[in-house]
Amino acid sequence: MQRRAFFKTTGLGLAATVAVPAMQAVAAVETAIEPKDTFKLAIAGYTFHKFKLDQTLEMMKRVDVHYLCIKDFHLKLDCTAEEAAEFHATCKTFGVTGYGVGPIYMDTEEKAKQAFDYAKRVGVKVLVGVPFEMVNKKRTASPKLLVTINKLVQEYDIKYAIHNHGPDMPELFPNAESGIEMIKDMDKRVGLCLDIGHQFRDGKDPVEAIIKYADRIHDMHIKNVTAPTKAGSGIEMPRGKINMPSVVKALRKVGYTGACSLEYEKDMTDPLLGIAESIGYFRGVMDSTRCC
Repeated sequence: MQRRAFFKTTGLGLAATVAVPAMQAVAAVETAIEPKDTFKLAIAGYTFHKFKLDQTLEMMKRVDVHYLCIKDFHLKLDCTAEEAAEFHATCKTFGVTGYGVGPIYMDTEEKAKQAFDYAKRVGVKVLVGVPFEMVNKKRTASPKLLVTINKLVQEYDIKYAIHNHGPDMPELFPNAESGIEMIKDMDKRVGLCLDIGHQFRDGKDPVEAIIKYADRIHDMHIKNVTAPTKAGSGIEMPRGKINMPSVVKALRKVGYTGACSLEYEKDMTDPLLGIAESIGYFRGVMDSTRCC
């Protein structure tokens, strides 16, 4: 090797030797300054109600999301322990964990207990539910059934998260406030699955709800919508009217530790592109707001 070439080669090697530890040090500092978020990104099972489990898991793999709230069309309510174990094993092959179940609608004590038995058998600690009774042929929020649910969360040590439904169902938990009013004196494990899209469509501020009811939010459905009215509809996340950076900042402010599950309800027979756009945008918001 010629002398000039030798020094050039060894110089590059020394530079690389110095650069690698330096880069590692910078990465360590950045990690210390910007710790990982306490909440996890997930997808609500209803997003995939047109698809079988393997198709669902393949789409989740493609968008690199690893947590799923399980709907009973993917794992039936009367599943056996063996079927639940097989379900989890299948999810694991795609790098996905089923972290909760629901939403499950229930109108009797027997159905409420069935739902808690299901959650226990599946091995999750969050049950998203909708307790109702029929009044004038309409599903209506049931304070009576919530009394039973309050006992069940203590018996099973499983969190119960009431899903709000927006202005389409004004009798059935239209917003977070309507749920909180019924459960404010109950065990803290009775709480909310805050659907920020329905909250916004009902004329309420989801950011305010996150901050005000932080200790009662056990699960979240994240989405964006076209308007803060009943006419508002689901849309790809970056195109909607909800201020998502403010949502993420609020989650950090209260130290939310649950899941933020994308519930994508547009193009439900072909949702992958919308899911990918929404997930990518939410991740971008998470990255861009860490230092602000």
